[in-house]
Amino acid sequence: QEGQEAIDKVLTARKQARADRKAQARQKLEQIKQRIQMLKQMAVNSKAAAREIARLARELKGIAREYRDTAPASEIATSTSTPESMAAEREAEAKSDKEFANEVKRVVQLLKSMLRRRDPEDDEEKRGLDKARKDLKAADEDASAIIVRASGEVNLGELGVLV
Repeated sequence: QEGQEAIDKVLTARKQARADRKAQARQKLEQIKQRIQMLKQMAVNSKAAAREIARLARELKGIAREYRDTAPASEIATSTSTPESMAAEREAEAKSDKEFANEVKRVVQLLKSMLRRRDPEDDEEKRGLDKARKDLKAADEDASAIIVRASGEVNLGELGVLV
């Protein structure tokens, strides 16, 4: 009895840690959206705005990767878990994951449109904007992988299978 309670405590803590990491990523995404709103009010054609767009793209990439790398909390079962409760938990987490991924994709598109309006003033800025485009591509790919995982589909590319 005590042994099972101890195991359940450890499993519950692991489950909560996963949920907390995802919640932090959602919070960071909201902060990025707020910073984009402030950036829109600035002169988007300034070099400082270009640097901020690049910084936001890099942060978005990190957030999407962190979320993607966090295993589903709903896959951890305790002694009190039932098949029904686990299915409901999986469904709720998958819905939340898809919402997060779709929001990342919306932010990627917004930042890409801001990048398209920016003509780099020099080679350094051009390199920074090119890196931002790569970071946005990576964030978009991670968001797609989150959607695939949440849909219960197998991404053959992640399994090392040629597609």
